[in-house]
Amino acid sequence: MKENFAIITDAGGDFTREIIEKYGIEETPMSTIVWPDGVEKPSDLYWDTMQPDQYFAMMNNKKNNFVSSIPSPKTISDRLLHLAEADRNIIVITISSTMSGGYSAFTVISKEIMSLYPNVKITVIDSLRYSGAITLLAVEAALCRERGMTYQETVNYLQDFRLRIHECGFLDDLFFLARKGRIPKTTAFMGNMIGVKPMADLCNETGQSMVLGKARGYGKVMKIFPKYIQRTIGDYKNKVFVVTYSAREPQALQMKKIIEETFNPEHIIFVPMGQSTGCNVGPGLAAAFYAGDEKVSENCVREKAILEDLLKQK
Repeated sequence: MKENFAIITDAGGDFTREIIEKYGIEETPMSTIVWPDGVEKPSDLYWDTMQPDQYFAMMNNKKNNFVSSIPSPKTISDRLLHLAEADRNIIVITISSTMSGGYSAFTVISKEIMSLYPNVKITVIDSLRYSGAITLLAVEAALCRERGMTYQETVNYLQDFRLRIHECGFLDDLFFLARKGRIPKTTAFMGNMIGVKPMADLCNETGQSMVLGKARGYGKVMKIFPKYIQRTIGDYKNKVFVVTYSAREPQALQMKKIIEETFNPEHIIFVPMGQSTGCNVGPGLAAAFYAGDEKVSENCVREKAILEDLLKQK
């Protein structure tokens, strides 16, 4: 008999209602965003109140500063209590602890709930990732559950799986990451030269993206894109891909098409970046998230060498 454990994430992932329903993932406890005018509003994960391009267009004026915050303790507690009262074990997947306090908040509240419901187990997993990587982890957990893996088997699997997740794509404007202190300002300046497309992968040691190299133009990115995936994914059969974007839908659609034609995946998820992560990343991202057979190398040394080799090729 399959275990009906619950899978839930914080607002650091990217989802649509269709993804939530298809894979049986619980509704995300919403974070809040302080808008440039000082008004605090709930994060709109599903883009019910405005279109993504409208939101990211506001960031073209870099004086407009959006600030995200984690869900309130009551919001987190209410959502987890609802699941605990149904006698369900829970897997929580959070954005990297180096980017947000969500992991810490969920951990503290989970311990309180487990003291009230000693028969319920709650495991909070620090993804060491963001955006589509969290979506990928949640979908992978759902597929583990569907295959009949137990709660503990799934937890163990995810703890290893998260360290194998790669990111391949580009981010046109590094200003927003620099403003949040996630990359040096000098790196952002060099990356924002006209026509230069910074390409990054995910670093286990920092729990953040690491810029590995810079391609000249979208054409070069799309030429490198499938080759980089091929050299980092290992056996691509039965792998899940997540493609996400912030105001770069045409380029993201091109990436999706390349993945479909090159790897023919059973599961490919195409989703706009949510407001909470988007206000920290800013406009200009299009990337695919997928898991390799091996862990991402220490400080992305191997991945950087691969990208440098591909950038040299004509």
